[in-house]
Amino acid sequence: MRYKRIGLALVCASSAAALSGCFSWYDYNSANNYGSQRGAHPQDSSRAYQTAQQYTIVSHKHSNLDMSQFLSDQVAAMNGVNSAIVMLADNTAYVAITIDNTAAGTKSSPRETNNGGTVRGLYNATQPFNDKADPRQLATGVNSYETVQHHANITHLFKQKIAEKIRSLQPTVSDVYISANRDYINTLNTIAQEAWKGNDLKPFIPEFDAMSEHIFGTQPTLPTRSE
Repeated sequence: MRYKRIGLALVCASSAAALSGCFSWYDYNSANNYGSQRGAHPQDSSRAYQTAQQYTIVSHKHSNLDMSQFLSDQVAAMNGVNSAIVMLADNTAYVAITIDNTAAGTKSSPRETNNGGTVRGLYNATQPFNDKADPRQLATGVNSYETVQHHANITHLFKQKIAEKIRSLQPTVSDVYISANRDYINTLNTIAQEAWKGNDLKPFIPEFDAMSEHIFGTQPTLPTRSE
């Protein structure tokens, strides 16, 4: 009987260890964790991003557009972010990010980037002799960093931390919109290249506004990515 009790205790201990490994808790206060495997972090009414859109229909039409290299660099340095482009349109910040694996709980959507060719040193595994990338395409879906089709699938706490960072560095910002959508990333990347050349961004406002409405509007029409 004594040996049976010892055996039972060992089974229970090993089972508990296995369960704790399978269902590990995340520390919400850690810079490396933005969510939990047990479910999405709850939304709250005091969030720092898309605040106006909680209460009213927002018009993504602007009279001024500038690219902030400083804010872009600060967001890009955050855990979970590989690259960031921050545009300031009037008093609103628009952020396009690519996501890497330096933090947990950044997104809840399925993987939509095929990195199968990275071990072969290729941009595109389906074209073995193609070793060049289009400079206008920061996110291609092939051997690039992670993208997320709809901003609702980026976890709340991740977006919250990005918005808080921007608001702390730029207090004049009234609201923050964050996306990891591939088309949005590439559109802002193209506009950012014009800013790096020293060109005025006003001619790009119609394109920027249209894409922002497409991504953040109340009824976005986004196709499902299967690649």
